[in-house]
Amino acid sequence: MSRRFRAAVVAGIGVILVLLALTGIELSKEFNSSRALRAQVVQSYETRLEIEAVQKIMLDGETGARGYVLTGQDRYLEPWISASARIGTQLAGLRQDFRGDAQASPMLDHLEALAREKFAISAAVIDRRRDLGAQAALASPLDSRGKVIMDEARRTLTDLVALEAARLDQYSAAADARTARTERLVVGLFATLLLVILGAVMLGIRYVVTRQTMMSDIRSQAQRQQVIFNSAIDAIITLNPSGSIETVNAAAETMFGYRAEELSRRDISLLVELAQDGDGEFLKRLGSSQGALEKGLIRQMEARRRNGVVFPVDVALGAMHLPTGTHVVAVIRDISERKRIEQLKDEFVSTVSHELRTPLTSIAGSLGLLAGGAAGRMPEKAARLVQIAHSNSQRLVRLINDILDIEKMESGKLRLEVTSLDLYDIAERSIEGMRGYADELGVTLDLAAGESAPVRGDADRLIQVVTNLLSNAAKFSPAGGSVRVSVNPERRLARLSVTDHGPGIPEAFRSRIFSKFAQADGSDTRAKGGTGLGLAIAREIAERHGGRLWFESLPGEGATFHLDLPLASGQGGAEVGGGPRLLIVEDDIDAANILRDMLEADGFDAEIASTGRQALMMAQTGFYSAVLVDIHLPDADGISLIRTLRESADTRDLPVVVVSGDAAKGRARAQSLEVLDWLEKPFDQARLRSAVAAIYQRLADRLPVVLHVDDDRDILEVTAEALAGSAVMVAAESLAGARGALARHRPDLVILDLGLPDGSGLELLSEMRDESGHSVPVIVYSAQEMDGALAHRVEAVLTKSKSSLAGLAKTVRKLTDTKTNQERKAVDDGDTSRR
Repeated sequence: MSRRFRAAVVAGIGVILVLLALTGIELSKEFNSSRALRAQVVQSYETRLEIEAVQKIMLDGETGARGYVLTGQDRYLEPWISASARIGTQLAGLRQDFRGDAQASPMLDHLEALAREKFAISAAVIDRRRDLGAQAALASPLDSRGKVIMDEARRTLTDLVALEAARLDQYSAAADARTARTERLVVGLFATLLLVILGAVMLGIRYVVTRQTMMSDIRSQAQRQQVIFNSAIDAIITLNPSGSIETVNAAAETMFGYRAEELSRRDISLLVELAQDGDGEFLKRLGSSQGALEKGLIRQMEARRRNGVVFPVDVALGAMHLPTGTHVVAVIRDISERKRIEQLKDEFVSTVSHELRTPLTSIAGSLGLLAGGAAGRMPEKAARLVQIAHSNSQRLVRLINDILDIEKMESGKLRLEVTSLDLYDIAERSIEGMRGYADELGVTLDLAAGESAPVRGDADRLIQVVTNLLSNAAKFSPAGGSVRVSVNPERRLARLSVTDHGPGIPEAFRSRIFSKFAQADGSDTRAKGGTGLGLAIAREIAERHGGRLWFESLPGEGATFHLDLPLASGQGGAEVGGGPRLLIVEDDIDAANILRDMLEADGFDAEIASTGRQALMMAQTGFYSAVLVDIHLPDADGISLIRTLRESADTRDLPVVVVSGDAAKGRARAQSLEVLDWLEKPFDQARLRSAVAAIYQRLADRLPVVLHVDDDRDILEVTAEALAGSAVMVAAESLAGARGALARHRPDLVILDLGLPDGSGLELLSEMRDESGHSVPVIVYSAQEMDGALAHRVEAVLTKSKSSLAGLAKTVRKLTDTKTNQERKAVDDGDTSRR
C-alpha cells in the first residue's frame, strides 16, 4: 500500500470521524429534545390535571355547602371543609406549574380571588342556614352571587387549559424544526459513507481471511477436545436445561449399549434417574433432589442399559453456564466391579470370622481351663506360657467379635433385645467383668455411689459399650492409677461417665476417635494395642438406643467418656423420662433450638430437620409421634411436605402442627389437609402448650392395630378379649383374608398362624412390608414348629402348646408402642408439666 493511498485512507477516516462526531452531537441534541418534549407533554398533562383538580375542589365545596343548606345535615359539610383546606394548596401547585408565564399570572390571580370569595360566600350561607334556616339561606343574595362566581371560575379555568395547550403546541413546533435539521444531517452522512464502501470492501476481505485462520484454530482445538472426550474411560453426557441429552462420548455408548444418535434429544431418565423427586422443570427437580450444582455433586445411583440390566454407578454432576441457560455435565462411572469386590470382601470377612471364631473359642476355653488348674498344677514356666497364650487368644476373640459386630451394623442385621434396665446395675456388672483385666494393669475401678437410673435397652450391648470404655480407660491409665465410674440420672436422661487420669486424647485425633480402625498416632498407642473398632461399635450401639456417646478431655489430664441414654419411668411414681419424640422442620437454627428447648421443657424429645427432604426421610422412619413444620423451607414448600406425609401410609396419621410467620396464608392453601394447629411466629409458651396438649390427646386416642391371622375362631376371639383395650384387633381366617386386610391398612403388628386352609402363613412374610419397604413386626403363634432358618424374619416364635395366651399378650404389648398408654394417662391426669 502506497504512502499516498495510506494518507488518503487516513484523511477519509478523519473526515468520517469528524462527521460522525458532529452527527453524534446533533443526534444527542435531538434525543435530548425528544426527551424534553416528552417531559413537556407529561408536564402539560399534569398541569391539566391540576386545573381539573381545582375545578373539582370548588365543585366539591359548592356541592357540600348546597347539601348542607338543603338538608341541614352536618355530614354534607365534610366535603366543603375538605375543599376549603385543599383549595389553597392546589392553587399554589397550579401557580408553580405556570411559573414564569406572564400571560397566566393575571388569570391565576383572578382565579385565587374568585376562590377566596366563593368559599367566603359559602361560609356565610352556611352560617345563615344554621341561624335562620334553609329558606333564609336560599333566599340570600349571597347564594346568587356564588353561582356567578362559579361560572366565572369555570371560564378562567378553561382559559388556562387553552393557554397550556398553546404552550405545548409551541414547544412541539420547535422540536419538529430540530428534527428536520437532524434528518438533513443524516442524509449527508449517508452520502459520505457511500464514498468509503471501497474501503469497507477491503476491510471485509481482510476480515474473511482472518476469520478463516481463526476457524482453523478453533477446529483444531475442538478436535483435540473431542479426542479427549471420547478417550475418557467414564461416560460423559451433557444435558440441556430440560434434561435432554445433547452429547455422549464413546464410553457412554459402550456402557449403555446405545449409539450417540439414538440418545440425542432423549431424556436422561432413559439411562439414569437424576431428578426423580418433586415437580416442575428438570433443573428445579435436580436441585431439590440432589442439591446445588455450583460446586459439583457426586451421587451413587442405579443406571439402566439398553437390554434392561440395572447396574450401580457413581454420577458426578456439574453446572455449565451457557447463553442458552444452565446445562449439566454428568460423568458416570460403572461401579459394578467395585460393588462385587466389596461384596467379596464382606463375604470373606464374614466367612473367615465365623471360621475363626469356633476354633478360637475352643482354644481360648481350653487355655483358660489349663490356666485355672483344671489339668492340675503346672510348672511355673509352663503356666506363664499358657497364660500368655490365653491372653492373646482372648485378644483374637475380641477382634473377631468386633469385626462381626461392625458387619452386622453395616448390613442392618444387628438386633437389640430391649427391656427395662437399671444403668447403675449395668455399670456394676461391667466393672465386675473388667476387674481382672484392670488388676493385670495395676489399675483400680471405682464406682461412685448413686441412685437407680432406669433406662430401656439391650443389657448385653450396653455392657459391651461400658466394658469398652472401661478397657480403654484402664489401658491408658498409669500403673497404680484409678478409673472412676459414675451414674447420674438427670431430668430427661441417664448419664454414665468413665473418667481416667491418663495422657488424654490428642487434639489431632479427636475428630477421628469414633471412626472405624481409628487409632491415635504415636508409639504410645501402638504399644497399648487395640483394633480401633471398639469406640465405633460403642457409639453405634449408643445411637441405636436413642442416646449418644461423647467425651471431654484436656491434654495430660485424662479423659471422661459420657454415655447418655433416655431416662425411663423412675421408681417412686415420679415420671422422669422424656415424652414422645417430635420432629421440628425449621431451617432457622436459632428458632429451631428455641422451639426444641420449649418442647423439652414440657416433656418431649425433639429433633431438628433443616430441609424438606431431610424431614421426609426422618419422618418415614416411624420414630416420631408428631411433626412441627415451617411453611418456608430452603428446598421445598412446607404445605407440599405435609401433602407428601399424608400420601404415605407410614405417615398418613402423623399429627402435624404448623409453626410459621405466614400461618394464615398457609391455612388458606391447606384447608384440605389435617393439621392439629397453626402457630404464628413469634409464638408464646401458652400457645405452644395448647398445641402440645392436642398432640398428647391425639396420641392418647390411638391404639396399635394388630392383624391376627388364624383359622381357629375361638383363638381369634379369646386373643381379642385378652388384648381388649391394648390394641385394635383385625381378624383374618385365611391367606386371602390376610392379604385383603394388608391391602386395606398397614397394621402395627401381625400375629401369624402357620397352618391355614389355603396355604402356609409363611407365604405372607414376603408381603409384610409397607409402601416404604419397612418390615411389619410379626409374631408366629402356631402349633407347628417353625424352621429355625426363618426365625430372623419374625420378632418372636411362640408355640401354642408351650406358650400361654398370657405370654402371647405380654409379647404383643412389648412389641407395640407402650408410650401410647403413658401419654393417655398423662392427659387423663391433667399433667400440667405437659400442658
